[in-house]
Amino acid sequence: MLVGQVVTLDFSMKPGQVSETVMVSEQAPIVDTEKTQVGLQITPSDIRDLPLNGRDFGNLAYLAPGARPVDSYDPTKNRIAVFGINGSSGRNVNMTINGIDDKDNTVGGPVMQLPLNAVQEFVISTQRFSAANGRSEGAAVNVVTRSGSNAWHGGSYFYDTHTELNANNAISKESRSPTPQFERQQFGGDVEFPIRRDKDFGFFVLERQREHTSIPVNATALNELTIVKNQNNPLLNPDPAPVIATPYFDWRYNGRYDHRFNDRQGLVVSYSAQNNDGLNDQSNSLNDLTAGNFTTNHLIIGNATLNSVFGPRTVNAFTVGYQYWNNLIDSKLKVPTFTFPGGINFGTNGNVPQQSIQKKWQFRDDLSITHGKHTFKPGIDFVWEPELGGFFEFNPTLEIDFFAVPTTITTDTATYPQGFATPGAVSGMSNTAGDPHFFLNNGAKMLGLYFQDDWKVTRRLTLNLGLRWDKDFNLIGGADQGNSRTFQQLKAIGNPYAASLPHDDNKDFSPRVGFAWDATGQGRHIVRGGSGFYFGQTFENIPLFMLQQANATIFNTTFAITANGPGQPCGSVSKPVPCENVPGTNIPLNQWRFGVDPMPTNQPPSSQLANGAVGRLMDPNYRNPVSEQWNAGYTWAPNSISVIEVDYIHELAIRESKTININPVNLALGARPLSAAFQSAGLPVLGRIDNEESIGRSRYDGLNVAYRRRMSKRFSINTSYVLSKAVAYKGNAAAFRNRPSDPSKPFDPIDLGPVPTDERHRFVLSGVFTLPAGFQVAPIFQASSARPYDGIEGSDVLGIGSGRGNYNIVVPNTDPNNLTWSLTTPSPATGKPPLSNSDLRNCLFVSMTCHAIGFDKLRGDPFVNMDLRAAKNLKLREHMNLQLIAQFFDLFNRANFGNNFSGNVRSTSLFLNHTNFITPNGVIVPKAFRAEFGAEFRF
Repeated sequence: MLVGQVVTLDFSMKPGQVSETVMVSEQAPIVDTEKTQVGLQITPSDIRDLPLNGRDFGNLAYLAPGARPVDSYDPTKNRIAVFGINGSSGRNVNMTINGIDDKDNTVGGPVMQLPLNAVQEFVISTQRFSAANGRSEGAAVNVVTRSGSNAWHGGSYFYDTHTELNANNAISKESRSPTPQFERQQFGGDVEFPIRRDKDFGFFVLERQREHTSIPVNATALNELTIVKNQNNPLLNPDPAPVIATPYFDWRYNGRYDHRFNDRQGLVVSYSAQNNDGLNDQSNSLNDLTAGNFTTNHLIIGNATLNSVFGPRTVNAFTVGYQYWNNLIDSKLKVPTFTFPGGINFGTNGNVPQQSIQKKWQFRDDLSITHGKHTFKPGIDFVWEPELGGFFEFNPTLEIDFFAVPTTITTDTATYPQGFATPGAVSGMSNTAGDPHFFLNNGAKMLGLYFQDDWKVTRRLTLNLGLRWDKDFNLIGGADQGNSRTFQQLKAIGNPYAASLPHDDNKDFSPRVGFAWDATGQGRHIVRGGSGFYFGQTFENIPLFMLQQANATIFNTTFAITANGPGQPCGSVSKPVPCENVPGTNIPLNQWRFGVDPMPTNQPPSSQLANGAVGRLMDPNYRNPVSEQWNAGYTWAPNSISVIEVDYIHELAIRESKTININPVNLALGARPLSAAFQSAGLPVLGRIDNEESIGRSRYDGLNVAYRRRMSKRFSINTSYVLSKAVAYKGNAAAFRNRPSDPSKPFDPIDLGPVPTDERHRFVLSGVFTLPAGFQVAPIFQASSARPYDGIEGSDVLGIGSGRGNYNIVVPNTDPNNLTWSLTTPSPATGKPPLSNSDLRNCLFVSMTCHAIGFDKLRGDPFVNMDLRAAKNLKLREHMNLQLIAQFFDLFNRANFGNNFSGNVRSTSLFLNHTNFITPNGVIVPKAFRAEFGAEFRF
């Protein structure tokens, strides 16, 4: 029987003495007649036989309908097989290992990677899971680790690949570079053993990974960075290179001890740890060597579970767990950061230094009582997190943003007569200072109470009735906000956003109802469905900046100023406003000359916000996200070895996180709306104020069609097709810090569009084929339609300053496919292109002869990937086997760019061109064909 599966057996039983433990092997029916949720069970044979790039079992989640590979959504997830569920970016996946949370409360998603051989099996529930699973409005993944037995079993393995076994990838070819280095060795071993027969059993596994890899730099970016270097300007010191090295080293181990007290009680103790370090995992194909970093990780997860049988109808599991995680990302180089349109950059990486720390103690009790036709499952799950926080010193050095790419700056002598020193060439600059730590005062706590009734109404009808209540304590940092300087300033001027402090939810009740009806009573035709509410959690990255502003000395953006390019005023042509001065000078930014005029000065750390500082706030009405889900499906088992499943699922997510600038520039006033009130109160006049609000919405609708065939006559198959649509407002579903184009219109229709992970069509096929003479072949094939990306103007079209979403490309009504219209059309004011932001506003809102194309209207490339595992089994002697293995990833050598294309119309050299691969690190989804050879010895 598999984890999470329910099988009904009718027999009588009475307590008795067990004199011997025996292994019983019997396949459960291929159709679970009581299943009402949507998901997929991953079997031990799937884990053992299918191709896995990097030996990360998360690869197998892609086999579940509704799951798909996505790019890392956070620097701490660059080495994990990240998968999104039903249109999300992967943050709303709650993973448990032996019932203990393997969850990141800083950014969401999973934390630890287990050794592959430690995983016995797991189930991924993509929708409508039971009340025992909570703290996620997305998916639940339950993992069970391996245990020992009365016999000695184990083995060892070694996998190896070298650069010579890799094809050169498309981006490397474009820069005429050789095949990027990719060398990886994975080796380890495991053993399961008896300590005392029928009493004590042990299991241990150790895994090592050594990797020397690299990132090929985009040919256009390399050329642009080389142009900068050739200026021989002492202030501009990029270190361009065609390849950026990304070495990585990882240790993983797991140990498990099982003890049987008697025939009624048993104890399970499991401990897992992971340690790794790497270089340049924050780099991408658009930067140089100065933008690199180093990363270290230390992770622990463990549990002790007491299983008790109180009688023939009552069983209980009490679990105590511990989780620890310490992640550090930093750089040894501290120099100014320079950026150009399209994402090209050099200098100190803006994502470093940062650290995430969490320590958790978890206590849960699960009781199961069978009473007549009911199986009652009450439970309690309590998490105490005494330490949750870290530090994030984003943009630790001066950042200078240029309005155009180096090619334009050095060749367009009419617009840039002095090159980089042309007044207005710099379109923005910012800096930071202060204490970057963010820790929740007294940590956090989480309580979950749940009750599930699996009611066998008749032999053919099962009802799953569940109710869960979750209560989080201090995850949103409400107690700390009283010390936030932004909150204090808003309270001093009587602003309604400071009328009260945010507080944790008290009413997160989530009812769940499901049914499964065996239409014929033969277990071959099953109709199922259900609905429910599912609450997620607030992860700490949301209140992070507010928490920093509650420190004794606050970390904040000390200044952030912008301009509109050479010869352009700030504000609009009709209503120009003075540009802000470069700090330490009396020179407006649009008149400041890079390399000629004095560089900006930064203010020392302060206990108060400075003039122009960015305010950070948690909305007083902030709530946890929730999704409303329902599904309906039909299952048909034409025979005992195959099944066809059809499911329609719907999810409406509400109360998602969204960032609203409540103090944008008002062009009509020529100032920000709160400036006068701050001045009257004698307070620092803040710039933009970011209010974290729970008003986001997204929707997903999907039709899943799946066919599974268990191993029979030498082959098994698992295949699925998904037709789906996922939409949200200006960003991903289940994400955070999504910003509207216009802060005053958070639900502007032009901001509604497909989420970046939207795939209208997705097809997956996996299988295991046992051939004569001990050969075995196992493929995983994935194909999906193109994902969307956003086409943007790359300038402040509305003139509201920073703290807004990117405004979409503006096109004339008479020629809506002319995406470069604003760049090639002469401005009425100057008689030459491009159109100014003022011109665009007149066109959009006065003459109404043009319009914005809307969010995510462009599409990238379809995704096609084929992985294959071929093996030859050699029986050395009884109970000893040697398997020779060849694995081939991206067998078709397809360049899968996904939606990593530049949509910035002002990035003329990159616009509409690919900038990276669908998963840029290439660890899980390879960038080009890769072969790997290995051997596994089992006994």
